[in-house]
Amino acid sequence: MFYFMGDGNMRFSLFVSVLSLGCFLSCNQVNPRDELLFTLISGLSPVSTNTTSVSVGSSAKINVSSASVTLTYGTSQLFGISLVKLPTANVTITLTYTDTSKYTINGSATSPSPTVLTFTPANYNVPQTISLNSTTQIIDSSSLTITATSADTYYNNVTGSISITHRNVNIVYTGTSFIFQQNVVAPNLTPTISFTHTSCSVAPSLPTGLSLNTSTCVISGTPTNPQAGATYTVTATNGSESDTQNLTIQIEPTVYKVFITAATYNGNLQGAAANGPAGADAKCNADTNKPSTGTYKAMITDGTNRNACTSDNCGGAGANVGENVDWVFQFGRIYIRSSDSASLFTPTAAGIKVAPSTNLDHSFDSGSLKEYWTGFAQTNYWQEATAQTQNSCNDWTDGTTTSPTGDGGRVGASNSTTYSAFRSGSGRSCDSLYYLVCVEQ
Repeated sequence: MFYFMGDGNMRFSLFVSVLSLGCFLSCNQVNPRDELLFTLISGLSPVSTNTTSVSVGSSAKINVSSASVTLTYGTSQLFGISLVKLPTANVTITLTYTDTSKYTINGSATSPSPTVLTFTPANYNVPQTISLNSTTQIIDSSSLTITATSADTYYNNVTGSISITHRNVNIVYTGTSFIFQQNVVAPNLTPTISFTHTSCSVAPSLPTGLSLNTSTCVISGTPTNPQAGATYTVTATNGSESDTQNLTIQIEPTVYKVFITAATYNGNLQGAAANGPAGADAKCNADTNKPSTGTYKAMITDGTNRNACTSDNCGGAGANVGENVDWVFQFGRIYIRSSDSASLFTPTAAGIKVAPSTNLDHSFDSGSLKEYWTGFAQTNYWQEATAQTQNSCNDWTDGTTTSPTGDGGRVGASNSTTYSAFRSGSGRSCDSLYYLVCVEQ
């Protein structure tokens, strides 16, 4: 019973010793079906954070490079197999992988290969290897089952399972480009760090008033001096592993915030207001996600009371401001995501982002998908969808069921940086509940 990583001669000696000693040493037990001998094959360097001993009985018959494999995203790792003793006939090893969506095998994600290895009396002790590469960026698990069949009864129906742990060494903030307001407390920028780290650093030094927590990598503070966008590299490390993310930080005297409501609403947004957009504005300003300062309007269109354009992209280049009706975005203003100050966009003269060729810097929300009422057309960019009056839920005064559903109110997607952020998919029934996007005025 052992777990070791030494040179070839030492491994051979330990292997002989362990077969003699059996389970003399204390150890963790292996499934009784697993007759694999868990020992390191010479020349392979599996990455493993598990140095726990494993139990190996004297009936162990197959060498593997590791009893459990830890795959780090983006880093290939060899896994090796060989036989313990000379077989009297060929031995076929069948490899069965679970959830191959999480990793590639020898570079393939769709057709794992090989799934069968053949050992002969001539090559039984020569390691055959496969290359594993995790494709999932989250902590996860899968497994590899090894089954031997042979006319040699010593090897026939020998089976065992290798656990695979997926990990990532990365640091990820909610965005890559942030615009903070001068002399206003900045939202804390808190990264997700997917590995155990011991320290954080940043280069060059952050703008005056901002600081980096050297334990958590959180950026916080109140920036005091305006500056153009500059790049800062944040590094998280544990001494042997590290990852970096480049962030662009800009400081401006004035910025305008955009948020998605905490509450959801059906297509009747009017309430006590004179019309649907006015009622939606009231909902924005009463929402719990609203920042403590500023007045907000809802990013919806009804073609009469609120509209961005009456032609594609307001004249094609987003220049015809005369097409605007009580529109929510204004020329030249810097719009940011209220939750973290991630940059969104600076509108054209007509208060739009010309579609579909240009995109938002970041999506309207950094979390999971949210859909919100907008009323926009899909290909007549920035115009109201007018195929049916229900496309804007009758100017946002109708909260009843739409039939067919595809004729209902148009929505945008919070996780998109393309025009899908303003119009995504087909209609939604007007009795369904969706969010609102609210824009500071």
